[in-house]
Amino acid sequence: MKKLSLVASSLLLVSSLSANSIDEAFKAGNVSGDITLYGERQNNEGSNPDSGFTMGSIGLSYETGELNGFKAAVGFRGNHDFSEVEDGDYSDGSEQKAIIHTANISYANEYLGLTLGRQEIDLEWLGDFHEAAVVGVTAIPDTTVVLGYTQRIAVADADAVLEEFTDFGEDIDYAAVLDAKYEGIKGLVINPYYYKADNLAKWYGLKADYDTDIFGVTAHGAQSSEDIGEDGDIAHLESRFNIAGFGFNLGYITTDKNVGAGSMSTLGENINPFDALRGGDGEKVYDADTDTTYLNVTYALPAGVELGALYGQMDSDGNKDKELDLTVDYNITDNLSVGALYVNLNAENSDEDYDKFTLTVAYSF
Repeated sequence: MKKLSLVASSLLLVSSLSANSIDEAFKAGNVSGDITLYGERQNNEGSNPDSGFTMGSIGLSYETGELNGFKAAVGFRGNHDFSEVEDGDYSDGSEQKAIIHTANISYANEYLGLTLGRQEIDLEWLGDFHEAAVVGVTAIPDTTVVLGYTQRIAVADADAVLEEFTDFGEDIDYAAVLDAKYEGIKGLVINPYYYKADNLAKWYGLKADYDTDIFGVTAHGAQSSEDIGEDGDIAHLESRFNIAGFGFNLGYITTDKNVGAGSMSTLGENINPFDALRGGDGEKVYDADTDTTYLNVTYALPAGVELGALYGQMDSDGNKDKELDLTVDYNITDNLSVGALYVNLNAENSDEDYDKFTLTVAYSF
């Protein structure tokens, strides 16, 4: 028997509501969206040709009003490239032109919230859009417990090719997560978690964040238990300091000497701070025997301009790659914003060096 998809089964939650009540909920709904223009140019060293592209993106989302604790939401994004420096810089021509990234039914009361269907997820090792069932339980004082089950994943960014919903892998039918956050002590968040990716691995960890108005610190450690191959681990430490409009983040990341972080970044990640030190589909920061240090400085101007500078070095098996990211973000109005990014990669292999420039103009409503 064919499995009932999470998208289809979510519709069963509202089957008992009357037509009139549903009509009122739809009339009370909200529409949001964005129109984004994005361009990038990368000047490569050695024999590598320069690359770049320009593109446009339109996103539109709708959420109904609440009805007896229920809501419904739908959202899509369409991307289109205008130009490429070299053929294939944006895509090979077979990319998805549009995607319905959100299609779900949710229910919430004072003790829990449930979302069933296509939805965006942002957890430590789970990101982007998923066909999933996610429950958030708040019945325990000062504690939020998230239980999630996901079958497929998609990517719907406004500055890259869309990736349609696909399975996690040939033998991976699902992934599940148990994530808890305790906030009973002022400024402190304690976050233990456990993930299972079917026929791939289990990974678990503990993260602690402590923040005041002036300073903060993060201590985070995680380990994988791989179904095939050696287990991996990762540790992340970061300190933060804020004064006179400046923000400073100093961090250190280290991985297992033999296999790095294992498969932990397969479904998403939130540690790597860099733009370039990623290595194609993989994440160089999570590779074996890798030590990474970084310093990020931000400054907010009164006129709505935010400046940023990130510098870091990654040492992997004696090879040192260095990256500098400079950012400028300006909110022209409440709805219109402009963002610019400059990336300089100084790699151990000089043929991999490059300078990259990006510009994003977005109107949101």
